[in-house]
Amino acid sequence: MPSSLPEVLIVGRPNVGKSTLFNRLAGKSLALVDNQPGSTRDLKSFETDWNGTSFTVTDSGGWVPGEKDSIALKVGEMLEKKIRQASALLLVVDGLEGMTPADELMARSIRKYGLPTWVAVNKADQPEKAGESAAEFLKLGFENCIPISAMHGIGVDDLLDSLVSSLLKSPLPKEPEKEEKRPLRLAVLGKPNVGKSSLVNAILGENRVIVDDLPGTTHDAVPVIIETGDTPIVMVDTAGIRQQLKQDSRIEKISVEQALYELKTCQVVLMVVDGEKGITHQDVSISRIIGEAFRPVVVVVNKWDIHPPGAEQARAERIAKRELRSIHFAPVLFVSAKTGLNLQKILPTVYAVYEESCRETPTRKVNLALQEAVSKQSPPFRGGHQIKILYGYQRVGHPPAFEVFANQSASATPAYLRYLEAEVRKALDLENTPLQIVLKEKADKHEFKNKNFKRNFVLKASKNQKSKKNEAKSSKNKN
Repeated sequence: MPSSLPEVLIVGRPNVGKSTLFNRLAGKSLALVDNQPGSTRDLKSFETDWNGTSFTVTDSGGWVPGEKDSIALKVGEMLEKKIRQASALLLVVDGLEGMTPADELMARSIRKYGLPTWVAVNKADQPEKAGESAAEFLKLGFENCIPISAMHGIGVDDLLDSLVSSLLKSPLPKEPEKEEKRPLRLAVLGKPNVGKSSLVNAILGENRVIVDDLPGTTHDAVPVIIETGDTPIVMVDTAGIRQQLKQDSRIEKISVEQALYELKTCQVVLMVVDGEKGITHQDVSISRIIGEAFRPVVVVVNKWDIHPPGAEQARAERIAKRELRSIHFAPVLFVSAKTGLNLQKILPTVYAVYEESCRETPTRKVNLALQEAVSKQSPPFRGGHQIKILYGYQRVGHPPAFEVFANQSASATPAYLRYLEAEVRKALDLENTPLQIVLKEKADKHEFKNKNFKRNFVLKASKNQKSKKNEAKSSKNKN
């Protein structure tokens, strides 16, 4: 859903506080913030408003014109392309460090685009020195030069007042008459360097996220919107997930936390596996995390173009389902972001999996499926008693969870629960979604109708009853 709002692009050299300012304007922590230069690499946008003026603010990676590093070149290419689409620029500089040659290069580079530009002199935490810091940066040639502290919010309101005064006044979006469908949120997860960003770019048909052979290129969780059909998709490219012991920097730890947060908040997961190296122990660990999160998932085996055209995919699919047993229900696709192999199958499969996870089953069908399963294989005996499956129903919400009542729920074996799940999947056509069966205990009202069953009475009550019987007998004899 492309926005018609004016866009303000935040630019500047690395480690001047662009992401801190972006988070301040967004009102929440959306961008990764760290003291290490180069924390932000991809573009990240958020719609906000100030005093009735709505606009989109976009964070960008730190860049200095002329850098030859592969990541820096790609950040620069993406930034220059984005500048052409922006309505205004917000150049962030470091007020503590003062003006540097890199700031001058940056100012010279963006001046050629002729966009309205504001210079935000950041880290001006001391009001008495703020004016002096801002005066130095007037040499860059921009009229609007405002001292701020993105960390503490000092001067940000003055910056916004000046900024929105020149933007087109756009009222806050009105509530639509017809209720719009919420976008489907799709999180792209996997270990580092399996081709997640390449896959996102290939699906979009353009380079929206940075791709490099260096593992760990993606730091932030970057959402991109795809318009397709009635329901748009917000696809979130995340950082590669590694074991905590192998995470070698604070940035990587925060990036992994962001990826795990996206897992908790998404509707469907796209788990990307390296088709060249095969399924590794880390892939198994990630699949276990996804399984515990109870999320619908599609497994995408990337880099499949290296295999010959006649490669046995059926066998590879069986291996994938066996190794990734925590998400054995997930459909497996063999694709190549490089050549475009089977990319057209990904989004339809995502929609199908999501629709299946939202399916509601009437209680009658649930009980018929349970009766059929029990008739095929009776529940096990425990302690001389057989477990009786009484009835069940589907809980509200998705993915589907079924509450099943039995007379001795604690005695059910894991093997029988797996059998019940498999039978319910087949009977209700829920083969490609996570499914949960929760066994609860409920007494069977027919269980104690046996004539030989004797209740346990309180000792005092039984003595009183005996004395009453003896009195009744003696009165009969007298009569």
